[in-house]
Amino acid sequence: MNASSPVVAVFVKTPGRSPIKTRLARGLGTAPVESIYRASLACVAEAVDAAELARRWAVAEADCVDRTPWTDAPCIAQPSGDLGARMAGVYRALRRDHPAVLLVGADLPQLDPALLSRAVDWLTSPERHAIGPARDGGFWLYGSSARDPTAGWPGLPYSRAETAERFRAAIDAPPTSWLELPQRTDLDESADIASVVEELDALDAPTPAQQRMRECLERLARLGKDGAA
Repeated sequence: MNASSPVVAVFVKTPGRSPIKTRLARGLGTAPVESIYRASLACVAEAVDAAELARRWAVAEADCVDRTPWTDAPCIAQPSGDLGARMAGVYRALRRDHPAVLLVGADLPQLDPALLSRAVDWLTSPERHAIGPARDGGFWLYGSSARDPTAGWPGLPYSRAETAERFRAAIDAPPTSWLELPQRTDLDESADIASVVEELDALDAPTPAQQRMRECLERLARLGKDGAA
């Protein structure tokens, strides 16, 4: 991969250094959630690699850049500020060297390489945008070939039912410039597990990590049902 290729930035936190998936941990416990998080990271990495796209870890802790477990791809430190400011900083830094940038999180083990490829194909034209809406009102992917669409990102209310709608409005681009991908479920809390398993089942060609993740989540779902019985 080189600077003439689109790049995918995966936003991550380092297990053991920052709290990981706190809502999910309330239902399952910290240790199991860190294990799930690492498995989800493997799924996302394999999906990006299967789409033959350049990958960057966008790491929350600046002192963890280029350290385990982020040694299998180049890293970029997230700047300080709220989520919008951090996404904006990463986008601008990568857009200087790449014709398009895609931002994804680490909590989407059902990430489909075919959807990444579809977004990249759309972004081969200038001043275009792609978004993958999440079931909770946020978004699981944003990508763009625009030079700098980030001015309105800081200060937006994230993790809300209206997040994706307000994010799109902040960019203020023509409707014809947008590609909307299928809705997906972020793995944020225990109630999301069943939907994520269904979306893993729907993949045409799951990666090995995704197959392992499906089995892991199905076991957790069964344990949850047994515990509630």
